[in-house]
Amino acid sequence: MLVARNLTKNYSNLQVVKGVDVTVKQGEIVTIVGSSGAGKSTLLHLLGTLDTPTSGEVWLQDVNLTTLKGNALADFRNRNIGFIFQFHHLLPEFTALENVCVPGYIGGARKNQVKERAQFLLETLNLKDRMDHKPNELSGGEQQRVAVARALINTPAIVMADEPTGNLDSKNARELHQLFLQLRDQFKQTFIIVTHNDELAPLSDRQLTMKDGKII
Repeated sequence: MLVARNLTKNYSNLQVVKGVDVTVKQGEIVTIVGSSGAGKSTLLHLLGTLDTPTSGEVWLQDVNLTTLKGNALADFRNRNIGFIFQFHHLLPEFTALENVCVPGYIGGARKNQVKERAQFLLETLNLKDRMDHKPNELSGGEQQRVAVARALINTPAIVMADEPTGNLDSKNARELHQLFLQLRDQFKQTFIIVTHNDELAPLSDRQLTMKDGKII
């Protein structure tokens, strides 16, 4: 489903990612682990088209993402890739339901269909009674589950998560781990997750370790 070949990323004279190859199958949870500064987040950003590789290619669903530019790239990303970050980045003036709907509206889907799917996702994530609450009225774990629902709103081919449990206490982190497994089993959702969490990484289907910009 996702194939990256010989990815590199240079910032001036510093090479952060050094010829990395990655293959991810549909319905697979892959974690990327390694020490700080190993290049994990940079690699995730390259795979998710949030950054451009210095060299190499990324293919998703048989589309060469490194050939897409501008609006074509933004549209493909919106429809096919969901993102979850350490900090939820919810819009404070919007309710949980409205936050989840935003990527669907950007993608041009019909508003009633987007709202129905957002409601379904929030119910699936045990947030049925929190839909009309704004982020400052939600717990940290609830906010992150809203962010997960937002990542899933457009039925993406893959979800990429960068330290998704890094801002959560151990209880909420464990619940989020189980949620990823549930989504994999229930919807065959594919995940690539960068994490330092010693509990999350072993739960994945496959673990990639980065060191000095390479997969070892």
